[in-house]
Amino acid sequence: MKYNLTQLVSQKVNEVVVDSILTLTKDDELSKNDSYKLAPVMVTGAIKMNGRNFSLDLHYESKWTFLCGRCLDETEYVIEGDIERSIVKERNDAEDDLVYVESAVIDLYDVIYNAIVLNLPQQVICDDNCKGLCPDCGVNLNAGTCTCVKDDIDPRFAKLKNLFTHDEEV
Repeated sequence: MKYNLTQLVSQKVNEVVVDSILTLTKDDELSKNDSYKLAPVMVTGAIKMNGRNFSLDLHYESKWTFLCGRCLDETEYVIEGDIERSIVKERNDAEDDLVYVESAVIDLYDVIYNAIVLNLPQQVICDDNCKGLCPDCGVNLNAGTCTCVKDDIDPRFAKLKNLFTHDEEV
């Protein structure tokens, strides 16, 4: 996603409009993960002159298919966010929110890619009431019940099981 800033520098235009679809490449770390399926990312916004520097205001949005973190069913999740950065010509290592440009052409791919990576959820759940998988047999508890015996008692506490039975007097 390269944009030429020559007309903006010469003040022939007030802003460069960004309206494109970004397809993440197969080399990226995102495409190597099996817990979600990538979809093209819609990017809109503008690059404007701000004194001697430029300002970048973007919005990105896409709908990706994730695996639920509890039951492993596929679920759709909207990835979206805003990017507001200053674009400068001189490198200043003290500031992380700056985008550096060395020529009249700026490539926004890395800026958008990094924003997406930083805003990805750690875990996506298909529903707040998702029951997940049975830890013993692996049955999806949303679809049915498992036949596992739930009487697993730690052997160290086995004698405590019969402590308060109704058959005995206290």
